[in-house]
Amino acid sequence: MYAISCDDHLGLNDAQTAIVASATELTELAVDERIADRSYPHDDDARSGNVRLRNFSAPGISRMTAYRFHRHNLLNEHLFHVWPAAGYDYPALTTVIFEMPQVLILGADLLPIADVVFDRTYYGRWMLGYAELLQQHWPDIVAHRAGAEPAPDPYFTNQIGSTMSVLLYLTPDGLEPAREFLLALTQHHSELLANATPRTDALADAVEARRVQLMTKAYKGLDYHSPASDSLAAILGWPGANLMFDAVFGPDDIDQGLEGKRTYLDVIVSPGTFSAPRSR
Repeated sequence: MYAISCDDHLGLNDAQTAIVASATELTELAVDERIADRSYPHDDDARSGNVRLRNFSAPGISRMTAYRFHRHNLLNEHLFHVWPAAGYDYPALTTVIFEMPQVLILGADLLPIADVVFDRTYYGRWMLGYAELLQQHWPDIVAHRAGAEPAPDPYFTNQIGSTMSVLLYLTPDGLEPAREFLLALTQHHSELLANATPRTDALADAVEARRVQLMTKAYKGLDYHSPASDSLAAILGWPGANLMFDAVFGPDDIDQGLEGKRTYLDVIVSPGTFSAPRSR
């Protein structure tokens, strides 16, 4: 069993934020006090925990989120997202580590902003460095893979991402290689940002703006109807859980309020939620 500490011993969010801050000037955005940096004590330990969420914008960045959620003795979640500003087509960055008593889950991807089925140059322009980074870090990561390769899973194969998305169960001693990989990926993404310029093709810009809107909507809905929202609501209540999803993915097009569990993508539970995630 792996001890789940409330202390942020990993320091991943702060390290990733510092990497991006070294590449561009960040402007911190207001976050509701219920999720900004708050502890939630409870007589039932399983319903106590704390949350810390920071949002930023920057030239070329519409929203950057650094988020850590702790549930007493059960979970540490370290999430980091960077979404490009309107007019930019460099890929979005999504990373997460879940620490749980028996296993770690590592997730990471660079999400193409263009439709790569039609924009055949996108991978060459933006994704080759990510492929090289994966080749460099992959042996150290998979050396800590937990158990056999699981079967393909309909929930996780529905995620919006690249063909190089990472989603792995790891043993606890895989935490440091996972952390080093995410820091290297954040550094690489910051270098992409530093070299990015706005698109000048108005038609491509309009298509990509619509694609980003659909991607974030789908990503939000898939995550919300996974076990994530119920776990958050157990600690934060539904208002806090809903605030967190809005802070990470942006507000809903049609306001569903804060008080109760919401519905996205016309489902109650995302497909495959109760199965094991698919590793590469």
